[in-house]
Amino acid sequence: MDERMWEAARAGKVDALYALIQENPFVFESIDEVPFIDTPLHIAASEGHIDFVMEMMMLKPSFARKLNPSGFSPMHLALLNERDLVIHELLKVDKVLVRVKGKGGLTSLHLAAEKGNLNLLAEFLEACPECITDLTIQGQTALHIAAIYNNFESLQLLICWLRKTTHKDGYDWEKQVVNKKDRAGNTVLHIAASNNHSKMVKLLLKCKIIENGTNLNGRTALEMLEGQVDVRETARTLRWAGYLKSEAKNLARQTLAESLRSESSYFEKLQRYLARKNNNISSDMRSTMLVVAALILTASYHACLNPPGGLNQPGGLWPSNFIGPLELSTAYFKFFYAINTATFLTSTCIVFYLLPDENINLLTLPVLLFILCYLFSIAIISPSRCLLGSIPFILLVTIGFGFVLWPKIFELYCRRRPSWSWMLKFLFFLCLLYMIMSILFPI
Repeated sequence: MDERMWEAARAGKVDALYALIQENPFVFESIDEVPFIDTPLHIAASEGHIDFVMEMMMLKPSFARKLNPSGFSPMHLALLNERDLVIHELLKVDKVLVRVKGKGGLTSLHLAAEKGNLNLLAEFLEACPECITDLTIQGQTALHIAAIYNNFESLQLLICWLRKTTHKDGYDWEKQVVNKKDRAGNTVLHIAASNNHSKMVKLLLKCKIIENGTNLNGRTALEMLEGQVDVRETARTLRWAGYLKSEAKNLARQTLAESLRSESSYFEKLQRYLARKNNNISSDMRSTMLVVAALILTASYHACLNPPGGLNQPGGLWPSNFIGPLELSTAYFKFFYAINTATFLTSTCIVFYLLPDENINLLTLPVLLFILCYLFSIAIISPSRCLLGSIPFILLVTIGFGFVLWPKIFELYCRRRPSWSWMLKFLFFLCLLYMIMSILFPI
């Protein structure tokens, strides 16, 4: 590169830049021919000359993605030299510059996490959310980098952003990025434990961490503490959350090859059959089936509120503001109740089966409340209140069954088993709910 161009970039002299262009219009082409070089944009970005940087971005924007002999882009150099204003202006021109990879596959987000520059971290994530998925050549995310350099604030910001982002892929990122393993098989939790950073470990245990995952050496996060001093607090935190040593786990860990060669269970065969059927349903057929299932669901609920034979009119033993029970015999009612309830629950299952996986969570609570409304309605209008006294018992069986399934559901969505403290809190809530229902509906 011409010595005069180097001096102009170093001093940030825009007039000198254009004087050289007038002298030789192809001055940038000779620079661009060199694969790795410190371009005028690199030099100006390092020195913090914003006007010169913006002129270069207008004249030769390709220089922004070019690496110098040290493996750094202009964005990298501006960050390393703490030229935050230059970075702001570069992002205004091209937000994707934050994803340009330099030496070791490091992006500007990785360097910001390493240096602990929280303002730039937040700005990078806001400008280009997809950069959270970028990996170094070691397979490390920005979370790995923050943990390696013991930057708790950086890690905290990254995790909080993953929880709060409304990006369309945010739900997948929250599960996958925190659980991402590097080339050595280490998650962020492994690295935090190996550094004996108890605050990081506690922060990570609140996220969707894979339960008791092992690295390529077969070591868990708890085993990463071996050989270190003063690890009692970190080890106690991991044990309390259920992160045990690998030899303490009796679960057989199959490789992919072993899993493919093994015989499928009846549940796996049923799951595979339903998945194949679901994948073969066209969009139009899926929409039609959803409409039909919703109509059947509505009809069965309407039949519950307006059963055959009608309801007793107010008067007599019943208060004027209270709906009377069915004018149907108990035997007929139980027959009607069984068929209608089976129809109602089957239609509900079909709706869940046809919905896309990412939308099911949104309907879980409304559908559960809808089912409870159905059960209470049919119990109240039953002949002589024959089912009203059984409400606490039905509720106890239902929530007991939910308590059995709850750890599995928790593990499915959170990728780890719930701690005993959460299990005890949930059990206390179920017992309290049962006592309240027993008082409201005594047998």
